[in-house]
Amino acid sequence: VYKRQESACLLLFTKRAEPGRVKTRLIGELTAEQAAELHTAFLEDLEERMSRGRFELRLAWALEPGEPLPESPIAGLRQTGANLGERLFAGLEQAADGFDSVAAIGSDHPEIPLSLVHQAFDKLASGTDVVLGPANDGGYYLIAVNRGTLRPEIFRDIPWSSSKVLATTLERCRELGLKVELLPVGYDVDTPADLVRLSNHLQRDSDLDCPRTREVLRTWGRL
Repeated sequence: VYKRQESACLLLFTKRAEPGRVKTRLIGELTAEQAAELHTAFLEDLEERMSRGRFELRLAWALEPGEPLPESPIAGLRQTGANLGERLFAGLEQAADGFDSVAAIGSDHPEIPLSLVHQAFDKLASGTDVVLGPANDGGYYLIAVNRGTLRPEIFRDIPWSSSKVLATTLERCRELGLKVELLPVGYDVDTPADLVRLSNHLQRDSDLDCPRTREVLRTWGRL
């Protein structure tokens, strides 16, 4: 039961929490099983926080061919496409069939505040075409687009998994004549250094709403 505002939908892009399939850049620092446990904690913290939003929440699952959608109380869809750009566009296009504005985040940043997602949808409602949340690695942790603005060119020929993702996306939007606004810079938790930064942030800010992530890190003696 979701409260709806401005007919908005947020897609949370994620994977099944299977050892060796998620948070692979942390394996070595963590075991494959711990990496999967951390992924689950991130996802559950985000699901709980985002389900309180003034928008509909859906999960976009990266699955193998023939693999069924995981059971969840939150509606899910299957990611489709050959690369991240195609998967993002296909998921957002599917969601935009029933909503005026759509956004996507990943499950690699458990701290993303609900207020930032609301801010993104508010910017769209105020006339902005595209909203991006820049990540410190040169990518972005959030993209939000109005249904009438959504087009595959925004995601085409982007050097995914590089430090040029945000800059190239901004260039695409300029070429398309789209008005873009940026949110504050955030970061994904992909590497051991990112994990240390997350632990330090959770220690400094007791109000940060990540109970499952805190519990896992505390159990491991990392908090």
